[in-house]
Amino acid sequence: MSVQVPVVEVLGPVTVRHGTGVVAGGALGGRRARVALVALALAERPVPAERLADMVWAGEPPVTWPAALRGVISALRGALSEIHLGGQRLIETAPSGYALAGDVLVDVRTARGNIRRAERLLAEGRFAAALDEVGGATTVAGAALLPSEDLAWLAAHRQALDETRLRALEVEVEAAGRLGDDYRAVTAAREAVALAPVDERAHRALIRALDVAGNRAEAISAYEHCRALLADHLGVDPSRETVEVYLAALGNPVGRGTPGRMPREQSSFVGRDAEAEELATAITRSRLTCVTGPGGVGKSRLVQHVAAQASGFEGGRYWVPLAALSDDVLVASFTALTLGARIGADDATQAVVEHLAPLGPTLLVLDGVELVADGVAELVANLLGGCPTVTILLTSRVAVAVGSGQVNLQSLPDPGAATGRSVLGSSAVQLLVDRVRDGGGVLPVDDRTAPLIARLCERCGGLPLAIELAAAQLCVMPVGDLLDQLSESEVGDDDRLRSVLRTGHAMLDGEEAAVFRRFAVLEGPVGLPLVKAVVVGADVVPARVIRLLRELAARGLLSVDDSGPRSLYRQDDDIHRFAGEELDSSGETGATFERLADAIRTILPDDPRAAPNEFEQRITDALASVRSLLAAAADGSADHDDGLEIAFRLHRYWAATNVTEGHFWLSRLLTSVAPSEPTASPWTPGATYAAGYLSYWSGDAARAVEELQAAAEMLRGRDESYRARALIFLGGLADDLDRGDDAIEFVRQAIEAASGYGVDLQVSAAMGMACVLAERADPVAARFAADAVALGRAGGSAEQLAAALPTAAMACWQVGELEAAREYLAAARPMHTGGRRIARVVLLSAATGLALADGDVAAAVDHGRSADHEATELGIEREVPLIRSLLAHALLAAGDPVGAAATAVDAIVAARSLSFDFPLAICLETAAVLAHAAGISHDSLELLLSSAAALRSRGDRPVPPTLRRAVAAVGGDVAGRGGPGPVDRARLDRAAATALDLLRPMATTVV
Repeated sequence: MSVQVPVVEVLGPVTVRHGTGVVAGGALGGRRARVALVALALAERPVPAERLADMVWAGEPPVTWPAALRGVISALRGALSEIHLGGQRLIETAPSGYALAGDVLVDVRTARGNIRRAERLLAEGRFAAALDEVGGATTVAGAALLPSEDLAWLAAHRQALDETRLRALEVEVEAAGRLGDDYRAVTAAREAVALAPVDERAHRALIRALDVAGNRAEAISAYEHCRALLADHLGVDPSRETVEVYLAALGNPVGRGTPGRMPREQSSFVGRDAEAEELATAITRSRLTCVTGPGGVGKSRLVQHVAAQASGFEGGRYWVPLAALSDDVLVASFTALTLGARIGADDATQAVVEHLAPLGPTLLVLDGVELVADGVAELVANLLGGCPTVTILLTSRVAVAVGSGQVNLQSLPDPGAATGRSVLGSSAVQLLVDRVRDGGGVLPVDDRTAPLIARLCERCGGLPLAIELAAAQLCVMPVGDLLDQLSESEVGDDDRLRSVLRTGHAMLDGEEAAVFRRFAVLEGPVGLPLVKAVVVGADVVPARVIRLLRELAARGLLSVDDSGPRSLYRQDDDIHRFAGEELDSSGETGATFERLADAIRTILPDDPRAAPNEFEQRITDALASVRSLLAAAADGSADHDDGLEIAFRLHRYWAATNVTEGHFWLSRLLTSVAPSEPTASPWTPGATYAAGYLSYWSGDAARAVEELQAAAEMLRGRDESYRARALIFLGGLADDLDRGDDAIEFVRQAIEAASGYGVDLQVSAAMGMACVLAERADPVAARFAADAVALGRAGGSAEQLAAALPTAAMACWQVGELEAAREYLAAARPMHTGGRRIARVVLLSAATGLALADGDVAAAVDHGRSADHEATELGIEREVPLIRSLLAHALLAAGDPVGAAATAVDAIVAARSLSFDFPLAICLETAAVLAHAAGISHDSLELLLSSAAALRSRGDRPVPPTLRRAVAAVGGDVAGRGGPGPVDRARLDRAAATALDLLRPMATTVV
């Protein structure tokens, strides 16, 4: 690399660079010359000659030091003359001593400047740019400064360099965490702790990063490590600030979001030490292990304990409960939804792979797989092939043939006919005694009770869950009485767990039994308000619910997590299944699901169009139970209309969280409607519209057209406001499919239908016309955008204006009205400071294009990366090709052709995954621009540009004005030579393949 200004590197071998010349190490003139150069490079001002001599000769300069120092400087200047830095060019003579010339760059100063800029970017919320800026500053180390020298004055500089590196790591932790890169955040935080083991800032950063990543056990361990270090080295306790970070981690059992995090251990771990060691060893040796054993034997509890103790899974620990599934087809989709992965239009398995692969070392537990073994086998095979750092643990009642290692969990050994306290040597008895004590009771163990206790453990079949249930009863009755109860209950029943369950259930009074069985419709952990809404009825009064829940917990039929600010309740899978059977037997299933539907309705606003801001967290907290209701409605266990209504009213929530999950549930509910009665439910038209709305944003044009056209027809004369919305989206889809006249007609009809339905809908319709016209670079689009914004400001809702402004900015950018685009973006930014929303993605996309047009390359890269990340997280596939193409242009302008090529490859892949062709046009043009910049000039570029031109011609959509110059510069009139010609699938496939062939080598070449 050619360096045009002098650069002095003091970290590692002392080096000076200038132009293409380099002088390093001994070539600089000896040890004293290197020390003098480093001293001058580290100084902020001229160094007096006497002070410099003192530094060079370690406090003992010779009597003739003035002449000796002049000799050192002269030798250094002479060595530097070889790269044209002799004389005063690098080292200037100051009135009292020496200094480096003013235009010299020093690696340490550069690193500190980068950190200051990164900290400013971090404060501005530009996280990707902050990561880029902090760059190599995270590798600065005091030990690299003249490592062979033991000079006293170097100590302060080495300490300052370590402080510099610590600041850089803190920026990396915060920025990576805010971008969702938990692995990088945790890795950087661990480096910070290793660098500064008694600096509490580093420990706080690590605790926060682990907590956000969902590694709660490691967050707690990190705090304990911090406390021990401070006590050993400083004799103090952690500060209040560190304790507060620790307490926040304790109160946050799920980390980032809520999907798929490891359940918290609720009780002590007893009696499985050998098995735990065996499993811990297995997961270090094999990427796939299956824990097998009968129901209630403690498979999930063992895996939970081992997973919580295991180290090295910085990517997170994830738990997917599959016991409730009975259809292999649903395994991948349910896993994706549980993990919060974006489900692709056709391949949920790939969505899980793409979600887990970038996380780094990760542990995935698939719990209860016996009923869906084939679906699990297919998913596991893909994960092992596509995620090289993922370790998988399965639990199953039967062996699963997936090529895994096996840990077979047996019942706890029978205590035998021992007498006296010798039975305490039995792990089954230890578990029984421990759980009785946990429940506040006392189990005396003596010669009289020992045979009874041994008999009880034998009656429980050595199953830990059965023993725990028995222990709960022993808190309120003697062991002999409990044995009598068990003896009266199906003595010959081989299913010991169910026998104990029936006994415990039989001892419940009417209220307790009602709460127990009604809990079956809830999927935990569940908060008290939702539990009360579901279990309260004529036979259960609200004031007694807490007491009843605590009584069920005391009997082992429910677990309670009181570690956070609110209690959370849940049932073990085997107990949950039993509760469901009791609910079915009672004939209350439908009524209980109806109460759950009513409870969910109370969370949602009356207007389904309302933004999810106010209720998003409450729905997320209850999402497992929402899924329970929707699944029951789809299979007929709950009222189908309730399911359709809830799914429809949640469509804005899913647009803000997971587009494809919403479509998953809507599709299941809609396909369960009888074809002969498609509108029998009053909610079918709205649900069909919601499915089309989500399909539109996921980029599945064909499916969206089908759904929205059906919705528009069903809504005609029934709800013209939603019909207008369907027409707006149909306009966008017709535009996607190169039917420009149809697009304008759809939107015209929407404007007409919206005229009597309030300002917000009129704003949406006008903005729809602006979007269609903007695609054709029609300047009238800016007028429609301006009218829509003015209308929204005059009488629309804040939410509608927040959605309209980014769209207006995008439309104005597309037609070259950049000043208007800037005004709309400036107004929109304060409305989108946090959270992922479709409108925020549009804002970031427009900001990327505008920054690129304005020449603000750093902002364009930053906005483009954020837009790509958030669009991908939300599943807004239709926006991704444009975003990545703009980001590729920005990266090229920023001097990163490798990153630009890799991003352009991703853009083409995203465009080819859509069901309409037009987004490929900008991808092909971008590929041509990148190839041309790399010096490639042959017929391939003509194929790319002519194919893109054919796509644009087919839909009458020219290149956006701000990109025309870059495209035109590639080949002059190549795109128009002989006309674009016909475009068909074969030609597009050939063009896309050619673009990928050109880009992929560029994406892996170091330039």
